[in-house]
Amino acid sequence: MLLGPMLLPAARPANPAVDFAVHAQTLDEHYDRADGFYRLQVRELSPLLGQGVGELDLTAYPDVVIVGVQDGQGQYRADAAIDVGDVLVVTGPPAQVSSLTADSALAVRMAPTPVDDLMTREAGVVEVVIPPRSSLVGETVFPGLRRSGDLVIIAVQRMGKDRGNRQTQLAEGDAILVHGPWPALDELTRDRDVLLVDSPELIRRQAVPWGPKASIAVAILGAMVVLLATGAVPPAMAGLLAATAMVLTKVVGPQQAYRAISWQIVVLIGALIPLSAAIQSSGAAERIADLIIDAIGPGRPYLLLLALFALTAALGQMVSNTATVLIVAPIAVAAAQGTGTSVKPVLMLIAVAGAASLLTPISTPANMMIMSPAGYRFGDYWKLGLVVMAWWLLTALVVVPLVWPF
Repeated sequence: MLLGPMLLPAARPANPAVDFAVHAQTLDEHYDRADGFYRLQVRELSPLLGQGVGELDLTAYPDVVIVGVQDGQGQYRADAAIDVGDVLVVTGPPAQVSSLTADSALAVRMAPTPVDDLMTREAGVVEVVIPPRSSLVGETVFPGLRRSGDLVIIAVQRMGKDRGNRQTQLAEGDAILVHGPWPALDELTRDRDVLLVDSPELIRRQAVPWGPKASIAVAILGAMVVLLATGAVPPAMAGLLAATAMVLTKVVGPQQAYRAISWQIVVLIGALIPLSAAIQSSGAAERIADLIIDAIGPGRPYLLLLALFALTAALGQMVSNTATVLIVAPIAVAAAQGTGTSVKPVLMLIAVAGAASLLTPISTPANMMIMSPAGYRFGDYWKLGLVVMAWWLLTALVVVPLVWPF
């Protein structure tokens, strides 16, 4: 925090990350909609009971658009008959909304509801553009039109100007504001007839508030941390149990969990474990350890720690820290046994040194992840990395022997 602003460049990323936290308000302002959104609750005597959204006759309210239907818990319902307690999310002129409310025996909060209410765990809003040669060119659309997948058109723009509630024959370059369930919005990424301005996945991650499953996810995470801290089960088992619990409680779906797996890391670790075993079984670990012992001499545990730190830190700048620890660990064990030093401080030093891989962006996935968003170059990492590595070295040589004596 203190040295970073002085040592790191004030770089500007070529492709800065987009902030979707206020995405709904941004779209609402861009489309300059004069009409707000209203929540109309269905009461027992409403004539709308039992009808689907697509069956409602809104001829008397031509400018009213039904965006979606929510149940009593706020969950969006697709293609379901309207029931008592359901909430219709609508937009339109206040006078027409008031007439619809009175004629249909609905309860309404006449103050417009925040546009953020359109972003929920089940449904959201995206903007699409009609590309050249799209099959949708020439098709007639209007706000309120429902398409496949329970998608609803909220607004249409041409040349940056809102088309209002009138019918529009789509042309190349027209922009459409679409509301619907997230799975239906995700399908648009594979639709060649439209171009998504922003990814629904990114919008959902940033703009959607915590849902009812958030507390379950936090509880599962806390339980995993307790298992790791107490050592009740092996670390791999703790992680597997937590992942399984996330799927069983439907915090994430099986497909989401599968997509979240970093197969590169799985393959890397799976390939390096045999390499680590081969280094030990082939005698290479003992050979390298003998070279280190010959260089530093016997009875010098601090020099041994320093040499192993240098080896781990140097190797860690070229390959991942996980791979580095797997490669150096058998060498460190052989060196500790050859000098009569306890294995515990040596292995802990390897873990500390492996975390000190900060001089290059390729040393750890975290370094690579921040490179593009921060606008850093390859040569920027060593400026602050050397200072941080010096602190890691101090920790390794002073604190580790105090906690794990030689």
